[in-house]
Amino acid sequence: MDVNELVLTVFSGLSPLVMEDVADEGERIVVRARTPLDTAVCPVCGASSGRVHGYHWRTVADVPVGGRRVVVRVRVRRLVCPTRGCRHTFREQVPGVLERYQRRTARLTRQVKAVVKELAGRAGSRLLAMLAVGLSRHTALRTLLRIPLPIGR
Repeated sequence: MDVNELVLTVFSGLSPLVMEDVADEGERIVVRARTPLDTAVCPVCGASSGRVHGYHWRTVADVPVGGRRVVVRVRVRRLVCPTRGCRHTFREQVPGVLERYQRRTARLTRQVKAVVKELAGRAGSRLLAMLAVGLSRHTALRTLLRIPLPIGR
């Protein structure tokens, strides 16, 4: 197995992104990636757009590897809607990987929710710290409160 295959295996949850570089910075691993050059859908009118208005960097935390934090820096495009009446600019989203306004990847959020569902507050934040996921007890409680209640009797 060559290095590129190993990187793709370890960071398989980031597969919708185009990975450009993985750097070992001691206590953390930094992954540089970009979104694919596909078109994106305007959230206002639903038209497809590939016209780039600009770029910006998003930095999100991902699932730890080998007891070290993983930081993903993603170059995201800001696109312009081609519809004459709309002309709205919007940032492309990567569903299943990067959710809007979030500082964690979707798979790290799932793991955090699983821990805080069992151990809320201080206990959850202590366990997550041992798993190399820095999270305060207040954030653990906010995450717990965001989990929808089960529908049933």
